[in-house]
Amino acid sequence: MTKVISLFNHKGGVSKTTTVFHLGWMLANLGKRVLIVDADPQCNLTGLTLGIDDYDSLFRFYDSRQNVNIYSSLSGIFGFDDLTSDLDKGVQTTKTRNQNLEILAGHIDFAKFDLQISTALTSSNSIPVLRPLLGSINKLIKNTSNKGNFDIVLVDMSPSISATNMCMFMASDYFIIPTSPDFFCSQAIDSLSEVLPNWSEKLAPYKDGITLPKNNPKMLGIISQNYRVYGINGENDTEDMSKAFQEWADKIKDITINKLVPKLEEKGIDMVISKKEFTDAVTYDKPYNLANIQNFNSLIPTSQKLSKPMFELIQEDGKNWSGAVWEKKQNGKDVGIRYNIEKSKTIYKNLAESICKLIGEDLQEGLETDKQKFDDAIKKSSQPLKSQSEK
Repeated sequence: MTKVISLFNHKGGVSKTTTVFHLGWMLANLGKRVLIVDADPQCNLTGLTLGIDDYDSLFRFYDSRQNVNIYSSLSGIFGFDDLTSDLDKGVQTTKTRNQNLEILAGHIDFAKFDLQISTALTSSNSIPVLRPLLGSINKLIKNTSNKGNFDIVLVDMSPSISATNMCMFMASDYFIIPTSPDFFCSQAIDSLSEVLPNWSEKLAPYKDGITLPKNNPKMLGIISQNYRVYGINGENDTEDMSKAFQEWADKIKDITINKLVPKLEEKGIDMVISKKEFTDAVTYDKPYNLANIQNFNSLIPTSQKLSKPMFELIQEDGKNWSGAVWEKKQNGKDVGIRYNIEKSKTIYKNLAESICKLIGEDLQEGLETDKQKFDDAIKKSSQPLKSQSEK
């Protein structure tokens, strides 16, 4: 059965889109059929994945076929146009350069649904015909994932506490909270301890297994990212966060453990996996930190320009790499672009493997530990990506 995982934080700038793109690609390299859903009207995931770098190209993509984006798939149901879409059968998604990865593209008008969903939440008891609107996105994602035989769906949500986000989030099986080590993100995690239980209470009447799933989504953990590192820790041969970032990262972990998790564990809420489930699957960190993903500097813009994950970049991709060296030894340690690429591969591979363990998804035998098999899978999964002008 397909597992739906939403990545959500109502604070922006925490690299949700980058994480969905890289995690989805890595899961695909590990043999999973993956669908990524762009549910953010900014459409950054769509642009990044499909190599669309301006609005003209985006609208040409919209005009090329019907029902290839999240808005056109639902707009007829919400009364915005006369397009029809049979949600019971699911819709056709868009292929990417990775043969195991497809995308349900985003649309800049997706936010238009919010008023109708808000109205349905307050009026569905008196106007029953509005009730199906609350489950329409859930129905679209579930039936589309069945149509495409996807193992895992990753949803890139917008940074807002909207009615649309509430329904989409509560229709997920699991969720992950990307974070960045700063004051504003610590406030956001604090407020989620009130927001998420409130969402559970508001949507409880609609979790009938038809409109929305009966069970609440469970938090798998947080991801700490967008920080700088310094030097090499001689004790464990790892790079450490700089002190200012580490202090905020520790505070966010503290709020997660001591405030957010207890709220999610309350009777009737049940929105977090147990500490034992986490520690059984994640052996490299403490609950509930799934990964530490540093700022990889020049890798990100090169990745974005080529619509290619950091861990598949090669020396020729970066030209001069903005003045950075490809590889060298410094104090007996490997440093440079090549080292960072390999490090990003290790981080995302560990994260993908851990998530598969947490949600009960088996990986191809030996692939998660055999480097040669894994590298061969990467080469096999990737196909040349045509630019939008070539399509």
